[in-house]
Amino acid sequence: MTFTPRRGLGSFLGLLFLALLLGTVTISVIQLGRASASAWIILWVALPLACIPLASLIAYRLYGLLTAHYWLDRDAFRLAWGLATERIPLEAIARPRLGTVFGSVLHPGWGLWWPGCVVGQRKVEGIGLVEFFATSLGPGLIVLSAGERHLAISPPDREAFLQAFRDAVRLGSLERVPARSQRPDFLFSRLWADRLARGLIVGGLALPLLLLAYLAIRAPGLPSGAPFGFDPEGNPGPLAPPGRLLLLPFIGGLVWLTDLAVGAWLFRREGDQRLGYALWATAVLLGLLLWGAALQLLAAAPP
Repeated sequence: MTFTPRRGLGSFLGLLFLALLLGTVTISVIQLGRASASAWIILWVALPLACIPLASLIAYRLYGLLTAHYWLDRDAFRLAWGLATERIPLEAIARPRLGTVFGSVLHPGWGLWWPGCVVGQRKVEGIGLVEFFATSLGPGLIVLSAGERHLAISPPDREAFLQAFRDAVRLGSLERVPARSQRPDFLFSRLWADRLARGLIVGGLALPLLLLAYLAIRAPGLPSGAPFGFDPEGNPGPLAPPGRLLLLPFIGGLVWLTDLAVGAWLFRREGDQRLGYALWATAVLLGLLLWGAALQLLAAAPP
């Protein structure tokens, strides 16, 4: 039997947070293109650098929420939430407990979660570390325990889930299934352990960061205008505020982040690892091209 947690509130708030962050990034990019060399450049550069990673984390939380399912049958309880999966043999699960039996409201510790998307961990007195894969708190929360593992979930119909659990236990298991627990950090560990992947990812990030630092040092010494492009004959284009040059490392960083996410998704599949390498190599190549473009534009700037 499949139980899909309610997603309405969590999806609405997540999309709202995502829209606010992406709107901030858009405004910063527009201002960065107009700004002259001043202290404001630091703000317009810092905002996207802070908002884009946060927006990526919120997007992943939304992805987890949209893929969230619980399955219960005679053999096991299964959970899928983004890249996190869990499979626990039904015979290993103790009697489910309601979240309200723990006294105060049970919720995760500090982390990236919000009402309707309750994901995280918390040490609870008398039980230990509890992992949350839920969309509600209070009466809708159920805690499943198997040895030292404790999962807090929120099926849409609490009573229907508890009844289905009792029925499955009464019927008995048809097949012994092994326990399995998989979390997103397993993928990052695999990436870091792969020398080629590690080199391409670090190199793709280092190039736009170094370019940003280089342009930030050079920008205050530039005149009020610097070319931002070339015409078909190779002549420098119209002059623009020197702050616009900082768009180059910003573009490089955005491409690196996109390639990292898509490449990691491909890398986790055995047959698609080469495609992941190719994407990360593309970010390195783009970083080199942006360095060349920035040096040419600076060389063409009027004295």
